[in-house]
Amino acid sequence: MIPITPMFIVPHLKLEVSDWENKKKKLLELMEDCNLDESSFLKSSFFDDSSRNQNNLVESIFEEELNHMKKSFGLSNCSIKHSWFQEQTKNMFHPIHDHCANNTMMSSICYIDYDSSEHTGTRFISPFMDSLSFSYLDFTPRVNEGTIIFFPSNVLHQTLPSSSDKPRKIVSFNLEV
Repeated sequence: MIPITPMFIVPHLKLEVSDWENKKKKLLELMEDCNLDESSFLKSSFFDDSSRNQNNLVESIFEEELNHMKKSFGLSNCSIKHSWFQEQTKNMFHPIHDHCANNTMMSSICYIDYDSSEHTGTRFISPFMDSLSFSYLDFTPRVNEGTIIFFPSNVLHQTLPSSSDKPRKIVSFNLEV
């Protein structure tokens, strides 16, 4: 039998953050300094100018992981263009979206407060249809607190509604490469 191989792939990199407890403490301190705007579906510092001023701090916290990502994707240079924090509790979600505005090519999500028995990870949606079922495929990687995922900014993704009262906190950022 002749093997069938895929024509296209969508790369992503999933890492466990080194020195997690120390980095978690720093991230939560940065998050406290942000203004989390509350909408009907999530709390986010996306539009808070103070979170934009934290890009260098977020970049220094994830220096090791960013170096690993650059090496894995064959990138010589990258910098955080925009970083923000999000929090979700019961019934909160994040609708389908991408991060491909403003010339960003890579994005990242790090799970700061996350309980895998109560929370769901980010659901990624294939940028093209499955040729046999004519439907879009989705992928939800298994994550834990301290997991960071790097992915192309144009990949659609979402967070399903939370059924937990326990806060799910993340930091996300877009990278200019």
